Amino acid sequence: MICDICHKNPATISYTVVVGENKTELYLCQECAEKKGFVKSPNLTDLKELMPLMSSEPDADGLKCPKCGLTYKEFRMQAKFGCSECYKAFEKKIIPLLRKIHGSDQHIGKSTRVSSAKDKNEIKLFELKKRLNKAIEEESYEEAARIRDEIKKWKTRN
Repeated sequence: MICDICHKNPATISYTVVVGENKTELYLCQECAEKKGFVKSPNLTDLKELMPLMSSEPDADGLKCPKCGLTYKEFRMQAKFGCSECYKAFEKKIIPLLRKIHGSDQHIGKSTRVSSAKDKNEIKLFELKKRLNKAIEEESYEEAARIRDEIKKWKTRN
């Protein structure tokens, strides 16, 4: 695959932006990604380089994904999950790693230096909907109604 910006070099970085139900993918070479500010450090592009940061505690070696059968030890060697359930199965071991790498254990995505007002509005609306769903799950219906009203106001303003 060729870089979507320079159309010359092979793309080594996939940049995906999801806003609401719209998904946009951009494939970049290392040079263009650095110029555009998408890559902070070229040394952090490969998870396999980061695997030594992961703990090798004895009890971690017994962890196994109930769905695909991947062991934690195999995950550390491959730096790839076998299925979506692996995240849950290895959660206690990968959360500290994510904090070391990203400074957080929650993925909030990346944004360009200059985000449009439309993108910011869509992100705010997405966050409100997420809070609404959480309130409903927790059966906090008064809070859910308040958030629902806030969403309606937000949609009419923007």
